[in-house]
Amino acid sequence: MDEWETWRQLRAQQHDVVTRAQLLAQGFTDGGISAQVDAGRWQRVHEGVYALFSGPLSIEAERIAAFLACRGVALLSHETAAELHGFLKPDLGRPVHLTVPYGTSDFRSDGLRVHRSRAFAHIGETGSFPPRTNRTHTVLDLAVAAPDAADAVRVLHTCALDARVHPGALERAVELRRPPRHRRAINDGIGLLRDGVLSVLEHRYLVDVEQAHGLPVGRRQVPVLVDGVRRYEDVAYDLPGGRAIARLDGFGFHGDQQIALIDRRRTVAAALERTFSVPFGWTEVTSFACRTAREVESLLRPLGWIDPFQSCPSCRA
Repeated sequence: MDEWETWRQLRAQQHDVVTRAQLLAQGFTDGGISAQVDAGRWQRVHEGVYALFSGPLSIEAERIAAFLACRGVALLSHETAAELHGFLKPDLGRPVHLTVPYGTSDFRSDGLRVHRSRAFAHIGETGSFPPRTNRTHTVLDLAVAAPDAADAVRVLHTCALDARVHPGALERAVELRRPPRHRRAINDGIGLLRDGVLSVLEHRYLVDVEQAHGLPVGRRQVPVLVDGVRRYEDVAYDLPGGRAIARLDGFGFHGDQQIALIDRRRTVAAALERTFSVPFGWTEVTSFACRTAREVESLLRPLGWIDPFQSCPSCRA
């Protein structure tokens, strides 16, 4: 491959964003670089980093420019890495986040957020360009950066599900890095995943319906036999007087006829086993959590639940 083709491929890979060192290696001079910038044909993005075009940068060019500004010893991280991994929607309005090795000298540039990590050598995604933190450590970074403990649980749980990160991988990441913020909340979020809380709706049901009102915490992802096939119920309450099931989806959300049929057959199977089975959807759990909690209480009392119902702040309001 000749020198020109190598240069062309480099520019394509870097979205026409290059460093001063790369330009000098191609025979440009400092004066020539300044002349191109002064003429408006190129633009300086960060110190020593240039876009070989005029006009706004694409989100891809912004990321490359940020990485190159750190002299190549950096990983795109946090929201930026989440966008690259595909579990966060890209947004040009966000700053570009980078993580550099702990002890790296101070670095500041407009539009960049720089983090430092002692575990830098262990958190990167192998073979990626631009280099980024892997899915597991990206989820952990977002949880650590959450403003409070409750949000840390929500962020970790939601992002881990969206990124398809196994709770065991998160446990190993926490052990490696020992996050300085929200460690207990992060472990709680991992526990939710371990216990089979597999959607944002299930998390809201756990927190806003069960925990907020002192209801028993049911077992998650309980196997049941339906027409000879093993299926799973979202939440099952096993009490002295029998079992009750809360199904967290609701029939109205099924456009797929096969899924709707399976849900109907689960309901029939529960009825034949003399088991109460009730569906709750997003609206019931998020907008009417207190009413839903009272309905679950009414379901559980005849089966032997005797503990007091707790009124949450919304109930009292």
